[in-house]
Amino acid sequence: MIDSCGGIAPLRAARWWLAVALLCGWLFAEPERAAAQGASEATSSREAREEVLRRLSKAELSHEDRAKVNGILASTTIYRRLPSQVIECDPHLYVFLVEHPDLVVNIWEALGISEVQVEQIGEGLYSANDKAGTVGRMQFLHASPDMHVVYAEGSYEGPLFGRPIKGQSLLVLETRYFRNTSGRHYIRCRMDAFLHVENVGVGVLAKTLQPLVGAAADHNFRETTAFLAGVSRAAEVNYAGMQRMAEKLNRVAEADREQFASLTEQLAIRAALAATAQQETKVAAGGKSAASRPVPATTRRPTRSTKQR
Repeated sequence: MIDSCGGIAPLRAARWWLAVALLCGWLFAEPERAAAQGASEATSSREAREEVLRRLSKAELSHEDRAKVNGILASTTIYRRLPSQVIECDPHLYVFLVEHPDLVVNIWEALGISEVQVEQIGEGLYSANDKAGTVGRMQFLHASPDMHVVYAEGSYEGPLFGRPIKGQSLLVLETRYFRNTSGRHYIRCRMDAFLHVENVGVGVLAKTLQPLVGAAADHNFRETTAFLAGVSRAAEVNYAGMQRMAEKLNRVAEADREQFASLTEQLAIRAALAATAQQETKVAAGGKSAASRPVPATTRRPTRSTKQR
């Protein structure tokens, strides 16, 4: 078990939001503790939309992938910029987890807190099933440490609506990296979500319920980033537990499981060395330590954990 992930509660997926488009497999998480700091306000403003569109236009996409993006942008039912989150997290582990949603879901399964299934079915391509009527697929169209562009399509059939509904979504996750004066890593995450509902009647309903949809999305994004921070912290303070966890991951590629174990091991080693150095500095300075505050990173960005897709 991961004893130091900050307390992970059973998942309570916001099925209305997930049903229409499966807005990214790793947004199912709802850990109990929200560790995010400095969140900004959500918005659906024209200025925010135009800003992300400018950034998106510079992303390296194939002709086919660009067509998928343009299709959703031309028929968006709901657009929302979720509140940005700032978390303390190792950059390399963060990128790895973002790009391996199947591994994150496998952790939840190993902890006995979720029945959601996410399976890799191709390079950067995943299928998802929440076993409550929602199924779909998600694909990384672009993946770099600074930006991830995800296309998802899904359907929902269950008691929430009288008939099956289908939809597509486009997620743009932008990330910035910082370090404080003590060398601790902080990450600012911002996500823009574009949602298209195929059925016109459901589309009208979606707009009517947009405040509810937005609140569900905001909550899931906030709690998911807190979960990533919790995994990073657990790797620092509970090395043995994280290695046992890695051994339980049986629904992911062996290479990915080994890379997860290696990343958490490296993080534990760095944390131990940093703690020793800090203690020696305190002793040399008579127990005094400088106050820390987040400042822009001076080191390089984390490298990609997967090949360019």
